[in-house]
Amino acid sequence: MYLKNYVNSINNGLIKSTFKINQKTIDGDAFFEKLVAYTNEVELNKGRIFFFGNGASAAFSNHMALDWSKNGGVLSICLSDSAMLTALANDYNFDGCFLEFLKICKPTSNDLIVTTSSSGNSKNIVSVLEYCKESNIRTFGFSGLNKGNKTDKLADFSLFVPMKTYGMVECIHQVFHHLWLDKYMKIGEWDKTESQNMDSNNFKL
Repeated sequence: MYLKNYVNSINNGLIKSTFKINQKTIDGDAFFEKLVAYTNEVELNKGRIFFFGNGASAAFSNHMALDWSKNGGVLSICLSDSAMLTALANDYNFDGCFLEFLKICKPTSNDLIVTTSSSGNSKNIVSVLEYCKESNIRTFGFSGLNKGNKTDKLADFSLFVPMKTYGMVECIHQVFHHLWLDKYMKIGEWDKTESQNMDSNNFKL
């Protein structure tokens, strides 16, 4: 029963997740339509996507920066350099390390900043979102656990997962990360008759 309950919980979390654009709740399909449309603008304007997260969310952020750059064709950046991260955390503080890195990269209104935080309240994530709001830079924030978290209130595109445990929130965040990229690339598992091949000699999406 544990397996069945776990899988059912993930499914329920996916279905019950909520989506907002500029603090207005919107249907999930419409949310991703508008998000993909904006991502197309980022690509056309030669903008970049910056990904930020802590712990498992840092791993997701690094993973998606790779996939967006290599497969999606949009230059994407994640602070995964341990020397840079520890230098910024040491010279400023950990709460401001992401923000100081973002400032070094000189973001513009053509860029998109993506934060992933299970609680939505991580201080280094919140500082990035606050800076972007003040600087007219669009943001996409993943959050979970508790309604009304700071990410949900600050992000232009907000995706909230209403689950009680980190494992559930993290699993569902990763699904939605891939959904966004796959929709952007017009990939549908349900349309496939053969599997993808990412090898450069036989590349096939």
